[in-house]
Amino acid sequence: MENQFKWKAKLALACYFALIGGVLAASILVEFALFVMGIDYLDLSFPIVFVSLPVSEIIILGVTLLFARYRGVSLKELGLKKASFKILAIVAVVALPVFLLAVGISVGEEIVFGSDPMTEFTAELLMPRDSFQLVAIVVLSLVLVGPCEELAFRGFVQKGFENSFGKMKGLLIASVLFGLLHGFNTLYAIVPVFVVGLVFGYVWQRTGGNTTVSALMHGVYDAIAIAMAYFLSA
Repeated sequence: MENQFKWKAKLALACYFALIGGVLAASILVEFALFVMGIDYLDLSFPIVFVSLPVSEIIILGVTLLFARYRGVSLKELGLKKASFKILAIVAVVALPVFLLAVGISVGEEIVFGSDPMTEFTAELLMPRDSFQLVAIVVLSLVLVGPCEELAFRGFVQKGFENSFGKMKGLLIASVLFGLLHGFNTLYAIVPVFVVGLVFGYVWQRTGGNTTVSALMHGVYDAIAIAMAYFLSA
């Protein structure tokens, strides 16, 4: 049986719910550890993301690899393969207009529905305090967030839905789930992240399921988002 049929929608959905559980568990674990140490995360000299992000991303990676191992799927089958410098450069540049598109959608939501206090609260938890912290978060976005989340959402989840429903429906379903997961931060994130997920998923498809490419685009996108928020708030 060909590799593309090794896993389908049912397993992709199971992986998705396991990812949600893992992210929630990471949040609870970090908050409990800070509570035990008597630390208020609002009093930290650095954003809580420095603690929570590595934990949650490692759990996301671990869940993905467990499901991949269960079905005998290799990293190459998850899309972790070489990509040309030209393609990587193109997606890195395209990440900027994708970010601007997401910002436009977010602004439109605020105009229609009003401001969301959770958006400001979430930004406060993520915002670096100085340029050194900014560089550190950018590095985390590129080497951890992009690769871990793309292996999970494009390499395993989207591929599973595509194996069952075809590329178009698989892309749509995976992007909806991607947006919904980010709704835990703020409901306003669902639509823009859904659109961003469509772009990541489409790029992943167009490059032959190359997760290395979508991972770089994802990492650059997040890095731009953090950098823009930092400089605009300065």
